[in-house]
Amino acid sequence: MNRIFNVIARINSILLLLVLVGAGLFILWTSWTSARWEPRGQIKVADAGVKSSSPVFLRLERLENIRGSSAQMMRLSESEKSVSFASGSSYNQSTRNILFISGTDKKAHWLFPTQAKLILAVEQLNEKIDDAKEKPTQALYFEYVDKDSNGDGTLSHLDQSNIALAKPDGSGFIDVLHGVDRVISYELLSEKEISIVYQVGKSIKNIRLSAISFAKESEQEIISIPD
Repeated sequence: MNRIFNVIARINSILLLLVLVGAGLFILWTSWTSARWEPRGQIKVADAGVKSSSPVFLRLERLENIRGSSAQMMRLSESEKSVSFASGSSYNQSTRNILFISGTDKKAHWLFPTQAKLILAVEQLNEKIDDAKEKPTQALYFEYVDKDSNGDGTLSHLDQSNIALAKPDGSGFIDVLHGVDRVISYELLSEKEISIVYQVGKSIKNIRLSAISFAKESEQEIISIPD
C-alpha cells in the first residue's frame, strides 16, 4: 500500500513540475511575441528627447480640420505603452510632432524635422463671432519643450518651454518666446494682434504680436511676484 502511495506522490510531483515548466515557457513565449509584433499603426523610434536610450512607440492620430482653410493637421503621439512625459496639456500629453496636409494636391510636411521635442499645446487662434460661431483660423499657437531645463532626465511641463506661431497651413513657423516658466493666457485680440501673458521667474509679462507677420509690437512687465 505504501508503495502505491509513493508512486502516486511521484506522479503528482512530475505533473506539478510539468505545469510549472509549461507556465514558464508560456510567459517566455508571450514576452517574445509581444516584443516582436508591435501594435498596428505604431512605429518604434529612439527617444531623442531624453537621456534614456529606451525606444518610444509613435502613432498618427485623427485628422483635424483647420477652420477657414483647406489645410488639415495630424498629431504624432506616443502610445500608452511608452508614455513617460507629463505635459499637462489639454491637447495631448505626449505629442511629439504635427503633420500638416494642405492644398489641392494634399502636400504634406512636418512641423519639426525630428521627434525630439515635446509639444505641450497646439491651438487654432481665431475670433469668436458669437457663442456658437468662430471666424477662420488666423494663426496657429504652439507651446513646446526642447530642453531638459530642470535636469531630471526627461522632457515635461516642468521644463521651461518655447512659444511659437505659424500660419494656418503650418508654414511660416517662428519662435516668439524662449525660456518660459508658465503661460497664463493667449488669445487673438483682433485680426491684427495676438496677446500672450506669461511668467519667467517672478516676473509676469505681456507680449503683443502682429497676427499677420508675428513680429513683436510691444512687451511689458505686468507685475513682479513679491518674495
